[in-house]
Amino acid sequence: MAQMGMPTDFEERATQTASYTVKIRTGPKVTMPSPTMTVTDQGKPVNHHIEVHIFNKGTGAEVKDLIPTVRVTDQATGTSRVLTNITACRISKHRETEPHFGDNVYLSDGKYTISVTVGTETATFKDVVLKAS
Repeated sequence: MAQMGMPTDFEERATQTASYTVKIRTGPKVTMPSPTMTVTDQGKPVNHHIEVHIFNKGTGAEVKDLIPTVRVTDQATGTSRVLTNITACRISKHRETEPHFGDNVYLSDGKYTISVTVGTETATFKDVVLKAS
């Protein structure tokens, strides 16, 4: 499996489904000169970044041919939404040595559940804390 060099202010988590190892990274928004990255989300300036890395559980190879569905749920309010621009990082190729899905988003500071669905399998990350850096 490819080694992931984590940006300094990011938290990384990993879990497995029947077929995949799914890793997420959360942290402050990333700045890059790319028209694909979200700048304003839900009418507010973006403040966080979410990355998704998907690997074949058996071989460790990066999965490139499936686009995940990423749902973020605020644990305090129960409000949930699907991130619609999750291919932004892959399209912008801002870290070509480590391709991934992801985007900048606006999320209030708090505790979240992030669900990543790949095909018919879902990886769930509970108690993900997002806060101002």
